[in-house]
Amino acid sequence: LEDEGLSTVVVALVREHAVAMQPPRALWVPYILGRPFGAPNNPERQRRVLEAALALLDQSGAEPILEEFLEPAPDADVDWSFPSNIDSSNLLSELRSIQPFWQQVYDRAGGSTVGISGLSIKQAIEYVSRFHDEVPMKNPKGMSSIARARFAIDDIKAYYLEAATAGDGQASALQLAQWFWEQTLTGEMIREFQEKARTSDDKNLRLISGSLVPAERINSRR
Repeated sequence: LEDEGLSTVVVALVREHAVAMQPPRALWVPYILGRPFGAPNNPERQRRVLEAALALLDQSGAEPILEEFLEPAPDADVDWSFPSNIDSSNLLSELRSIQPFWQQVYDRAGGSTVGISGLSIKQAIEYVSRFHDEVPMKNPKGMSSIARARFAIDDIKAYYLEAATAGDGQASALQLAQWFWEQTLTGEMIREFQEKARTSDDKNLRLISGSLVPAERINSRR
């Protein structure tokens, strides 16, 4: 892009990578992976990051340019918990407990990242929970069964984590991960799916097994 005359700016989450790759202009930010503009629901901070990045286009002098955005993320609410008690007697009752909060966030945001699997969230949970059964849920046309499982898991995680933002407290990514992987039946279901995929005879299933559960959560238990 630069060779064609289009100036670029990188917002870098890992400073060492920016130093090693030396893009023409980079702004390093002290935020976690997946949040290059900081936490959600803070448009003022996100705008400050964007303005600092675009300001690099006005700098003259030798390239590469590496600037640091040193405004730290606000402390998370250390007492955060999911906005309501969850009935985790089974997967469907847990989902029913989550649904009103996800709908609240959906209505507030006007949209959702859920939907890449082409299944409803209830269908996604059933598809993943039955995937390794002798008689699995039928895979709709349009994508392979393994791809469907991968995207269904993405949808489930997105659904739960979106619902978790319904309350007033600002949870950290660590708090959200601890809640999902250690306190929900669905998180346990995905861990079990990954373990079975890891030891499967199907090499394509083994290929996706390393990207479903964070390494630090593989051995966590409710």
